[in-house]
Amino acid sequence: MFIALEGGEGVGKTTIASILKKKLEQDKLDVIITREPGGIPAAEAIRANIFDYKVEAKTELLLYLAARREHLINKIIPSLNNGNIVITDRFYLSTLAYQGYARGLGIDLVRELNSFVCDVYPDINILLDAPVKLGLSRRISTTELNRIDLESFEFHNKVYEGYKILAEQGKDNIEIVDSTRSIEDVASHVYQIIKNL
Repeated sequence: MFIALEGGEGVGKTTIASILKKKLEQDKLDVIITREPGGIPAAEAIRANIFDYKVEAKTELLLYLAARREHLINKIIPSLNNGNIVITDRFYLSTLAYQGYARGLGIDLVRELNSFVCDVYPDINILLDAPVKLGLSRRISTTELNRIDLESFEFHNKVYEGYKILAEQGKDNIEIVDSTRSIEDVASHVYQIIKNL
């Protein structure tokens, strides 16, 4: 099973991934956690480029797609073939929301480019939903901020709108989970969704 955790900044994706892994391992399942961009050294190097340097929107998109391709063929697909459950902190929906919608490159164009890169898609996209102000306040309380975190409130609001549009379109097997609740409640809800599948 391939699970993507999605959402804006500070919604709890990384924390939920860690709790979910523990819960599934208690069920005697083999689980790996990975992240985008990144997950393998080649893609982590691209991640550093994206987050450390201000690049033009189309360049940014292409870097994300390059990292995704390497990540997929070198980590995600082999892990799935070995019978692991793969949980990724972000996948293609992030690119649709951030570059497609918030950066204004177009959701349809980015979807088409993703189809060129992706041989495999998540079985489910879990969208952790929290108001932008709450997410950003959580994110800013952490130490590792990157240039995407430091974008304007308007940009992050557009990302939020982008995710909502994707959910309304109904093309991407999205399950929305309210992440304003306690981390334990959110993790339990996500775990139940996975168990039901």
